[in-house]
Amino acid sequence: MASSSSVADMTGPSFCVVTGASQGIGRAISIEIAKCFYPGSLMLLLARNYQELSITADSCESGNVKVIHKSVDLSTASEEDMMDILKNALAGYQINNFKRALIFHNVGSLGNLAIETSRMENVPEMRKYYDLNVFKVISLNTQFLKLFEDVVEQVVIVNITSLCAIKPMGGMAYYCSAKAAREMYFRVLAEEKKNIKVLNYSPGPVETAMIENVLEEAINKNLREVFTSFKNQGTLLKPEVTARKCVAVLLAAKFSPGEHVDYFDDE
Repeated sequence: MASSSSVADMTGPSFCVVTGASQGIGRAISIEIAKCFYPGSLMLLLARNYQELSITADSCESGNVKVIHKSVDLSTASEEDMMDILKNALAGYQINNFKRALIFHNVGSLGNLAIETSRMENVPEMRKYYDLNVFKVISLNTQFLKLFEDVVEQVVIVNITSLCAIKPMGGMAYYCSAKAAREMYFRVLAEEKKNIKVLNYSPGPVETAMIENVLEEAINKNLREVFTSFKNQGTLLKPEVTARKCVAVLLAAKFSPGEHVDYFDDE
């Protein structure tokens, strides 16, 4: 059974999954957390772009860590697909030989920025968005727990969330509502499963492709002005900077179960 011991003790082999690992925050977190692992550890990196995943994998591989990367569209993957991906990555390994299992739920998208909140009505589009950003995140997390919860000493779950999960942002109803739903799921999970370490980490405004998407697609004037200001003032964070903070928060293990921790919060 998983214990509540401090994440700061990273000795022994670990198994780690990172979604959305082909670029931006996902790539940076993969590289940063890989530095913490001891010999015998295994990483599974997931995203759609296989070529970019390969670059991330090469940056994570070391004498301590074997890295497997798999191209998958999680928005359409079935629960059976997800379980098969996990089991195939673990082929040749005894699960109970891992001291801990970690998963970073980083996959995510912005949604439709070209429609006013009061005019949202395309239910198929919304379903597709929620599939990737909420439903399939929950499904993957469930498959992960089926394999590890009662086997390894420690289970650690990190949900990459956003300030938008707790504060509304005009023009981003898709994104805000999905982030809020996703974060609340993990908070409820943490409430129920006291033996699992659950962190909701908000990375702050980060210099990624999403910023350009907002500037190109958003019809909400205030939203464009906010992100234009971030870009022009040079206040956007580099992915590797917020990734280091995420891992530091995780290792310090001072957060309460399911707590929302922002990059700008004191450690």
